[in-house]
Amino acid sequence: MKNTNVELMPHLTKDVVEGINGFKLCSYLIALEGWRRGLSLEWYKDETSKCKMHRAGGSTQGKYFSLTSDEKTHYFFRSRGDKVSNETVRICQNKEKTKKILDDQNVPIPKGEIFDVNDDQIYVYAQDIGFPVVIKPLSGSMGRGVYTNISNFDELKNAIGDFKKRYNYKGIIVEKHYYGKEYRVYVVGDNVIGATNRVPANIQGDGVNTVRDLIEIKNKVRESNPYLKPKPIKVDYEVKLALKNNGLEMNSVLRKGETLSLREISNLSAGGDPLEATSDLSDDVKRIAVNALKVLPSIPHAGVDIIIDPNANEKAVVLEVNPTAEISFHAFPWEGEPKDVPSAIVDYYFPETISAKKSLNYFDYHSLIEPLKTWSTDAVNVSPAPTKDLYFKRYRVTGKIHKVGYMTFIRRQALKNDIQGYIKRTNSNDVEILVANPEEAKLDEFHKICYKGSKKSKVKAVKEIESSIVEQPFKLGFQIISLE
Repeated sequence: MKNTNVELMPHLTKDVVEGINGFKLCSYLIALEGWRRGLSLEWYKDETSKCKMHRAGGSTQGKYFSLTSDEKTHYFFRSRGDKVSNETVRICQNKEKTKKILDDQNVPIPKGEIFDVNDDQIYVYAQDIGFPVVIKPLSGSMGRGVYTNISNFDELKNAIGDFKKRYNYKGIIVEKHYYGKEYRVYVVGDNVIGATNRVPANIQGDGVNTVRDLIEIKNKVRESNPYLKPKPIKVDYEVKLALKNNGLEMNSVLRKGETLSLREISNLSAGGDPLEATSDLSDDVKRIAVNALKVLPSIPHAGVDIIIDPNANEKAVVLEVNPTAEISFHAFPWEGEPKDVPSAIVDYYFPETISAKKSLNYFDYHSLIEPLKTWSTDAVNVSPAPTKDLYFKRYRVTGKIHKVGYMTFIRRQALKNDIQGYIKRTNSNDVEILVANPEEAKLDEFHKICYKGSKKSKVKAVKEIESSIVEQPFKLGFQIISLE
């Protein structure tokens, strides 16, 4: 199994993104980056009348926000900013229309045609262009309904049967299958910021564990990656077909070092691995990705899916353009150096902040979004990021401090005095309190409050066990942390 001990970016530790998944993570990464630079951040329950951004549907809660400087405001939905036009979003949702524009402007694309899913001409066309072929829905996303490397009529019939059983799409695209590595390339302006080789779900044998066990082990390792944690390998039709084609079963044992691909599609949500691979791209391929955006109207940043010719690394075909692409896997790859796509996007919209000092702090995303989820408010403004360094002190408190309202008292006083940090019970039944503020004198004053305690408490001692300047990401707010 490949090494997953990827070195995370220092401002994006696991704690910073804990519990934030999917497209909400994409939104949060951009919002956090702008906020860290001193931009004002506001989250919205839904689209604001100030900016209508076309989308395929679904909730915007926790995904729709604005960043504001002294001179301007820009709105974002997931990874897409308001400089990406609604017209282009609608075009890109129609894969065939996108392909026609790219083809007309000499951007290389795969050969393919549209059919009704029940049209028998699909089989005739597949024979004309030659197997292997790919089928996919006309207007799908996230790899749903994509079947690749279909090598004969029987496989095509089975794939279409499974497609109709699992999906409600009526329009289907049949394309020539192109061999080579597939990449998601993220482009901002004239630059490729990151490229990810999305490898289909796979396991590696150790000569001991069964296929079933190896899948469970791989899923456990994926849980350590903030992006991949909610995206396990699931045993379904395609996985069972892969096993059958290799003469294997769930109880089979792979040889040590043997790698088994469990899918044809490289969908990360279906258990694929994102491998950072920007250095794999030649300058010619980077130009193809950049040009794919330039020939479409008003789309300065987006994800471009390409397949590179294995026999000529200067050649590639563009599979599709995604104006609201996932960007989180660039920051949290399975293997390789993380790429800071969120920073590049904020650079583009607010170039005046490129050299701004960035706060080490981060806000409590979950508590901020909760009022939007419950529809108790239409918008939430995030308090500005502290511009000064934070001092922190850690105390150990002993005495009669449990079940007497002490922890609630400390939290209430911390919020009242603009003190950040937490209070938690230790295994020894003492209490640990961490407090932070730009003014060290305020922490000394809070020491007295900790000693005073609630009415029913009787504090024996408040011992300072650590004191310093915050030098790593620090969560704003004040929490009561319970023992698990």
